[in-house]
Amino acid sequence: NGTHDILCPTFDPRFLYVSLHAGGAHINGYDDEDSDAESFRLRLGGKKQDGIFPGRCGDTSPHEGVLNIPLGQKVTASAMGTALVSQVTPAVEAFSPDLIILSAGFDAHMNDPLGMGGLTAEDFGSVTEVACQMAYKTCSGRIFSVLEGGYGVPCCQPRDDLFLPPNTEDRLLQLGSDLPANMKDDVPFTFRQKLDRCHAEGFLECVKEHVKGFVKCNKRK
Repeated sequence: NGTHDILCPTFDPRFLYVSLHAGGAHINGYDDEDSDAESFRLRLGGKKQDGIFPGRCGDTSPHEGVLNIPLGQKVTASAMGTALVSQVTPAVEAFSPDLIILSAGFDAHMNDPLGMGGLTAEDFGSVTEVACQMAYKTCSGRIFSVLEGGYGVPCCQPRDDLFLPPNTEDRLLQLGSDLPANMKDDVPFTFRQKLDRCHAEGFLECVKEHVKGFVKCNKRK
C-alpha cells in the first residue's frame, strides 16, 4: 500500500490516513521476524507467519497521523460499521480535513477469491454514504474516490452481453496465442467455483453500489 508506506514512517500534520483492513496481531503474529524469540521459534522448525497484507505494520498506528484498524480474519459488515461509528468518524471530525480521498478497494467482498471479506456490494454502498456524510460535516462535501483493489471480476465467465469468441463454454480462461505450448489453461474446479461466485456478484457490482452511494448523497444535498 503506497499511501501507507508514504505516511506511516514520518508524522505529517497535514494528513490523516485511515485504513480498515483484515488483520490483527492474533493473525499476523506479535514478534518481529528479526527478534530473538521469532528467530528461535523458526530454528525449532516453526513456520514463518505469512499474515495478511499490510501485515504487522497495519496492526498498529505509529503516530497520530495514522489510524490503522485491523478487523480480524475477515472483514464483516458489523465490524466495519462499528469501526466507522466508534473510531473513524470521531477521528475525522477531530482532524477537520479540507478534503477526503477514498481509496476504494473491494477485496473485502464476500465473493472475492482472496477470501478475506464478508461484505456485499450493498455494504460498500453504505460505507460510501457514511464517508460522504463525514465529508458534508467536516469539509463542505469535498470528497472523491480512487479505484483500487478487488479481484472478484466476473470477466472469465461467458455472458450474453460480452464480446467473447465462440465455443467458450468449456474453458473460462482463453489465453489464445499467448499461452505457451507446454501450459494448460484448464481451470481447477475449486477456482472455477470461486469465479462462478464472483460472476453472481463481484467487483463490478461493488463499483456500481459505490457510485450509487455518491449519487444518493448528492441528491440529499
